[in-house]
Formats: sequence, structure tokens, C-alpha cells
Amino acid sequence: MFELDELAYRSSALKWSPSGKFLFVLALLVASLTASTLMVPLVVLIIGVLLLGYSVRFRFPKVIGLIILEGLGIILISGLVIALATPGTTVWTWDLLLFKLAFTDAGLSTATLITLRALAGISVMLFFSTSTPIPHFADMLVRLRVPKEFAELMVLVYRYSFMLLDEAGRMHLAAQCRLGFRGRMNTMRTYAKMMVGMFIRSIETAERSNVGMQCRNYQSSVGMLRQPKGMTLSWTALSVASFILLYQLNELCVSSGILMG
Repeated sequence: MFELDELAYRSSALKWSPSGKFLFVLALLVASLTASTLMVPLVVLIIGVLLLGYSVRFRFPKVIGLIILEGLGIILISGLVIALATPGTTVWTWDLLLFKLAFTDAGLSTATLITLRALAGISVMLFFSTSTPIPHFADMLVRLRVPKEFAELMVLVYRYSFMLLDEAGRMHLAAQCRLGFRGRMNTMRTYAKMMVGMFIRSIETAERSNVGMQCRNYQSSVGMLRQPKGMTLSWTALSVASFILLYQLNELCVSSGILMG
């Protein structure tokens, strides 16, 4: 999460309106999920990959690769299960000695459509997450009339997680210096003591932070040096036009029978 937020602060699309990006991504997701042909998810996937590449300046870090590989593995396994479980006319069999896998035409088409939809969704959501820091996202939620307490809690959890991670790192280093991880039972006792210590430290940090925020007249607002841009008419027009164009593309593919799911 923290590596993604660091990417967001270095993103080429950082200054774009968070609300506009969210509406645009939502329009692409809805168009992809409601499409009945392969063409629309494929187009959304291409758009998402291009936007993601622009966001990270086409320098994909390791965290993005790990997320994509993990998501791809889950998607491919799910697609395989769908292709095997969907009834229909058998078009291909795979003999694995102990058992035989039979793929149907309906299963393959359904699995391909769902796989493309999932990949398209991952690409556009990664673009949004790598270009929108957590405070900008919280400000967007407040602008969208989400309860202020929810946005405030999200930002506070995000900010104080860094402090707890630093504290956990120091405790782990101290335990290593005292040979606390020598042996299996000793390691388990050390981790148990670390978890208890982290729980106590988190309570102490919360109490000190509460007193500090009261002394500074904290008003439950998300403070930022530069306020992100709000929703504009151009973002609304782009989102609506994108959804309409993708819907028309889906209808055209249905009528002509191109890449049917």
C-alpha cells in the first residue's frame, strides 16, 4: 500500500482531478462489465494499460509487477474452472493420465470474456491507485458527500500506520540483536512478545495523538498543502462520452457477430 502511495505522489497524473479520474474509471468498468462481446473489455484493457503506463512513466516497478502476476494467476485459475464447469459442446480434451479435462465451447467463450473483464478492471484500477494518493482519495470522498468521519478515519489509519511500521522494525531489529529468533520456540515467543508490545504501543500512540490533536484544535478535516482539483465539466463529458462510445461498440459487435463472448 505504501509503495503504491509513493508511486501516486510521483505519478504523471497526480494533478488530475481525483473525482474526474474516479468517474472516468467507473465509466470504463461499467462499460466493460455490462458488455456481451470481447471487443469492449479488450478496448478497456488497452486504455487501462496505456493510462497505467503514463501514470508510472512506463517504468513499471516491482510492486506493480507483483500485483499483476498475483491477479493474473487468480484470474487464470478462475477462468480454467469456469471453462471446465460450464456445460456445452466439447471442443477440446486434455488427457492427464489420471483424469481428463474437457473444454466446451460455451465454457471457453465465457472464461475468455470473464478473464478479459478482470484484466481490464485491474488495469484501470491500478491506474487510479497509482495516480491518487490516500489524502486525495479522502478529499474526493468528502466532496462526494461521504460521511466526514469515514474519510478522517481512513487518513488517520494511513498516516499512523507508518509510525507503527517503524516501531515494529525497531522491535524486530532489537530482537535480532538479542538472538530472539534463534530456534523455533524462541522465535514464536519473540513474535508473541512483539505483538503484545505493538498492541500496547498502539494504544499509547493513540492516547498521545488524541491529546496532541485536541491541543491543536483539530477540526476533523483532511489537511493538505495543495488542495486537489474537483470535478469539472470536461471530466463528466469525457466519462459519459466514453461509456456511450463503448456501449455503441458493443451493440455494433453484437449486430455483426464480431468477438462474441
